Amino acid sequence: MSARQPEPGMRFNSSWTARSAVAIVLGLLATHTANADQPIAPPECSMRLLVEVTPDVPSPGDGGFISSLLGNNVGYQLFLLGVVDDTHVSLQLQGPGPAERCQAVVDSMRNDGRVLSIQAS
Repeated sequence: MSARQPEPGMRFNSSWTARSAVAIVLGLLATHTANADQPIAPPECSMRLLVEVTPDVPSPGDGGFISSLLGNNVGYQLFLLGVVDDTHVSLQLQGPGPAERCQAVVDSMRNDGRVLSIQAS
């Protein structure tokens, strides 16, 4: 018994199907990269702060406490860089700026009754 050979038309269809599948995959990949998100611009306001808080703050490194320091300053974020001791934290302030608005955010943090001092660097 001899093995049956595929008909020439069948080879063409298989090859055509494989090429079509590759074309579809490449098309999907190209579409995905074409719709990629734009890079985020670096913040105009970026300041390192050493914040001294009152001794009655139970955990100055707590995320809830840190975010509460921003008050109503929408668009700005505070990132914990480190807890220095029981009353000092090192923070990174970032936001849209400009420099005057960034300083206004720091000034509003200084008005918080739990904050004794803020040193900016």
